Amino acid sequence: MVQGFIASTVFCSAVVFSQIAYAIVDVESLRDRAGNETGYSSSGNLQASGASGNSDRADVSFSALLQYLGNGFSNLFVIGSEYGETSGNRSADEQLIHLRHTRVLTKRSDWEVFSQLQQNEFTRLEERTLLGSGIRLGFGDHLDSRLYLGLGAFYESTRNENESAREMGRSNIYVSHRKKTSKDISFITTAYLQNKLDDPDDQRAIGSFSMSIPATENLDFTISVNVEHDSRSPIGVEKTDWTYKTGFGWKF
Repeated sequence: MVQGFIASTVFCSAVVFSQIAYAIVDVESLRDRAGNETGYSSSGNLQASGASGNSDRADVSFSALLQYLGNGFSNLFVIGSEYGETSGNRSADEQLIHLRHTRVLTKRSDWEVFSQLQQNEFTRLEERTLLGSGIRLGFGDHLDSRLYLGLGAFYESTRNENESAREMGRSNIYVSHRKKTSKDISFITTAYLQNKLDDPDDQRAIGSFSMSIPATENLDFTISVNVEHDSRSPIGVEKTDWTYKTGFGWKF
């Protein structure tokens, strides 16, 4: 049953994001693992993939979240980093910092404001800075199954290698579904759509699927599939990437 659920979820993600690439931080899975207890909490992921023989490849990614839940609000601080080598040469080098403030409006709606800074050497992204806001809606009364819909927009400044900075506004629409079984196995599927506001053909889409299996009270075994698509990627950079990783997640 679990295997069938995994297969169908990954298949649905592939259909919706048929040309998608990779994001080093899955904020929604980190947020879910950190829990909803008042005060400070933290969570993180350490994941890897690799191969040896005809080709030698190694890739390691790290992400961590620090959360503070107060009376009707929350603050998140997230960092992420990924490094990889193929046949002794660097093939991945990316860093990200994400800040988010969320304030409760009603039982089913929150207001969010967020900022992010990232760079990715292998997509020629020297710096991407964004600042945005939006509404987060929650559906479902069962704590073990929840659906979230985010509607908002952000300002973005992007500078690629050997190019001048580009500034624009983008939509920020996302859907996130969380499911937890009776054995505390968690499934989280999230999809983002971030189109340029004055040019709908300039599209960016991100999808992620993760599964967490409890190992101890504070440690999980994790499996993730991440995809991202950029319709206006720099010349010489593929529009689409996929990653499949396994590793460990923790919470404190």
